[in-house]
Amino acid sequence: MTQKFKKSPLAPESFPSLPNIQGIKLSTIHSGIRYKNNLDLSLITMNEKTNVACVLTKSSTPSAPVIWCKKIKNVGKARALIVNSGNANAHTGNKGLKTVKDTVDQVSRYIGCKKNEVYVCSTGVIGEFLNTDIITSSIPKLVKQKSSSWEEVAESICTTDTFIKGAKSNCIIDDTKYKIAGIAKGSGMIFPNMGTMLAFIFTDLPLPSNILNKLLKEAVEKSFNSITVDGDTSTSDTCLLFSSHSKSLNKPIEFIGDYRLKLFRESLDKVLQNLAKQIVCDGEGASKFITINVNSVKSYKIAKEIALSVANSSLVKTAIAGEDPNWGRIIMAIGKSGSLIKQDSVSISINKIKITYKGAVVANYKEEVVAKKMKSKNIVIDINIGTGIEKATVWTCDLTKEYIKINADYRS
Repeated sequence: MTQKFKKSPLAPESFPSLPNIQGIKLSTIHSGIRYKNNLDLSLITMNEKTNVACVLTKSSTPSAPVIWCKKIKNVGKARALIVNSGNANAHTGNKGLKTVKDTVDQVSRYIGCKKNEVYVCSTGVIGEFLNTDIITSSIPKLVKQKSSSWEEVAESICTTDTFIKGAKSNCIIDDTKYKIAGIAKGSGMIFPNMGTMLAFIFTDLPLPSNILNKLLKEAVEKSFNSITVDGDTSTSDTCLLFSSHSKSLNKPIEFIGDYRLKLFRESLDKVLQNLAKQIVCDGEGASKFITINVNSVKSYKIAKEIALSVANSSLVKTAIAGEDPNWGRIIMAIGKSGSLIKQDSVSISINKIKITYKGAVVANYKEEVVAKKMKSKNIVIDINIGTGIEKATVWTCDLTKEYIKINADYRS
């Protein structure tokens, strides 16, 4: 992987060994979309029985690939996913839509499938035209190529990422082990209002598309929709969950209430939350991983609104970057969330050190103790609203000078 930016200090030690999912073939190449030596184009093909669930950005300026995925997602079938980095093919008008059409036509012709079974994703610079010929001329090579690795595909979808992201899990259903493997990319422009920048999840558990969609939406809400780096929602956010049907069940799972889905739900949540946290750890310029827990609230919705208000506050994030226990900024962020609260019921802790209790600073508060705790790479802010029993958790990172440097030089 060509390393344009310094690797995040929050990066995991290594990329996990992801399992092979029968019926899935991975292919990736250097096509030269933006940089000469980067893996930047991948084609993932699947067997004929593969079902898919799709969650997309709610941005009102979606990319051409997102427009296409919206059009086909209710079909629920997939035979191929083609994804490129280096160019988002966003805000490119009819020319961008034609690039997607030509790509879909070429893929469907070479692998012999319906056009509405071909998913397309792009990530990178917005507003530049994507060279159609580079994509279409690469498709025959990708089809004929021997299988690539998960690591190579994960690398091919990166933009400002400083490390590649993968996660895995498994579950036992009807005495058979079923696998889940996932990859994702994301570093900046992260405030998902759907899923994430790009995330692709694969399983060999046979599930119909209607159940896949319900499971994915639930899992996304607790993972990719619970992270923020900079408060900016991408034009290209796409999260896909594929079921290859390469294994069978004693009895098909046909409704969402089937008790056998409990373990799969837990495994899917584990994979998506792992990937979501990795995206936060790779937040552009990040030096701190921040967990915000909001407890004792009337509803989950209000709890999440408060947590995101704190997580998206530049003042909170810069204070944490400077290891300054300026808890007044947290109070400010709670207040601007738009949610009605009782100020004299609010309590705040940072890394388990109590700071305020029921609307006022605690007796014998010592700022130097909290400042010492804030030197950790992991910061946990606990906020108790004191008005109910619901709760929510959001993950974010600090905001450093490096974020400005990365984004000021992004296209150069």
